[in-house]
Amino acid sequence: MGPMTAEERPEFTFRLLVDDDLELMHTWLNEPGVVRWWEGDDVTPNGVWSTYSPNRPEALAGTDSTENWLGLIDGEPTGWICCWPVLEGLEESKPWFPLGVEETAAGIDYLVGAPVERGKGIGSAMIRSFALDIVFGQHQWFTQAAAGPYTENVASCRALEKAGFTFRGSVTHPGEAHNPCSLMVMDRPESEEPAEEPDDEPADEPAEDGA
Repeated sequence: MGPMTAEERPEFTFRLLVDDDLELMHTWLNEPGVVRWWEGDDVTPNGVWSTYSPNRPEALAGTDSTENWLGLIDGEPTGWICCWPVLEGLEESKPWFPLGVEETAAGIDYLVGAPVERGKGIGSAMIRSFALDIVFGQHQWFTQAAAGPYTENVASCRALEKAGFTFRGSVTHPGEAHNPCSLMVMDRPESEEPAEEPDDEPADEPAEDGA
């Protein structure tokens, strides 16, 4: 199963998540088709704020540079997607490096919000657009995008494959030997050469229309 063609993909734009979006995030994260994959995460209103708010202490202190975005179709929020430098999330990404993930990669995570929007190719379209337009388009130093969904989450693995990611191997995390993950990776398109990561410069602000 290869990537979707341009004709098959819905057009996505993106905007950074703000505190006013956290109620929507709380709803999405507590939907039965989503929350099963967030096992062990705090998806209460307070937990959602402490994880996703741009004003969470770690973000303000500069110790967590995870960027949380909303994916929009025709201006309406359809899903959440984020990116983060893999060296900031070693608890998840450390097992990825022996399988070819570079230290200059971005990790991503995502969800499609409404159940009625799933199974239509929307997730794969959002992932591909985000990887090309945001991960690589707005962060010139990222050389790869990587994700490690649970192997049991077949729909997520297929969405990544359709988005153009390739399977690099299975990984397990401490205490979860019974629940392996599938490492999926997209390399930066060869036509784009990565730039050196700036030390203190902020990431580009998103355009006013979201992308």
